[in-house]
Amino acid sequence: MKIFLFTLFSSLLLLKSSGQTIFITKDNKHIFWQPNVKLSYSDFRGDTTTELMNFCRKYNLSAIASVGIWSVLDVPKRNKNKKLEKVYFAPVFFKLGSIAFSQDTMQIAMQAMYFDICEYAARLARIQLEAIQDTVKSIGTLYTFYPKIEKEMQNKKLEMFHSYTKDVIIDKKPGSYESWRRFYDDMLDKTKHWATKPAECYRLLTQKPIDPDYK
Repeated sequence: MKIFLFTLFSSLLLLKSSGQTIFITKDNKHIFWQPNVKLSYSDFRGDTTTELMNFCRKYNLSAIASVGIWSVLDVPKRNKNKKLEKVYFAPVFFKLGSIAFSQDTMQIAMQAMYFDICEYAARLARIQLEAIQDTVKSIGTLYTFYPKIEKEMQNKKLEMFHSYTKDVIIDKKPGSYESWRRFYDDMLDKTKHWATKPAECYRLLTQKPIDPDYK
């Protein structure tokens, strides 16, 4: 047990390379969204159930991805330095909740779209929070608005999931996957300034504030 805990702790430590901090963005159960991350068949490690098998047969699927958006608000331990709150968003892929029956690259790509949808929803939330903080630069602003924007983000994610699923998975409209792929590629390109940063992934992976002055 001691060896396991030491290995786990070591794997989550910050790595140093050429003076630049490199943050861990995945572990044996999770993969956090990053621009260079591409899901593959080996990432889908979940166990099948009768319910999942029936769903896959009904819609002619051979893969199902389990994804979501994690978020957290860190607040300063003390306000003497007048520090503002910090909000972290990070889309996450759950390896053990995702299943794949074949190495069909199109099926994997169709499921990977949900991961990108989460990223786009997270970026929209960051844009909102940034606009608010730029307007009201005071302590407590993010603390006040974070719950509302986080809820809106999750709802927006589900709305986008629904539209994509209906067109591509349920109705199987010809060319629908390609159309949605172009759309989200365009949206991600236009919002790349608000992309998920490695530090956000690390913060949510470790479940501990990066800055010791925050809790």
